[in-house]
Amino acid sequence: MRQFSGRVLLRMPKELHRDLAEEAFHDGKSINQLCLEALVSRRALKQYDPWRMVERVWQANKDTPVEEVEREVATAISEVRRAKNRRRG
Repeated sequence: MRQFSGRVLLRMPKELHRDLAEEAFHDGKSINQLCLEALVSRRALKQYDPWRMVERVWQANKDTPVEEVEREVATAISEVRRAKNRRRG
């Protein structure tokens, strides 16, 4: 099997290079780190199967009373809304 060095030369438009450099600077990262994060995220998304996750959640909670599930979902929604409001304010 072929050996890989772990190095890739990536050509991109100058505007994108500038935008990535600015984002990296503001995030305290290198352009390489940003690109690596994007590639790893893309790979993870390609492997993600939402129906498999739904099945796991359903299996784990199928004996839970409906009222309890509704209460937990309502609580989770409220927490997300509070967190979004804190970020805005």
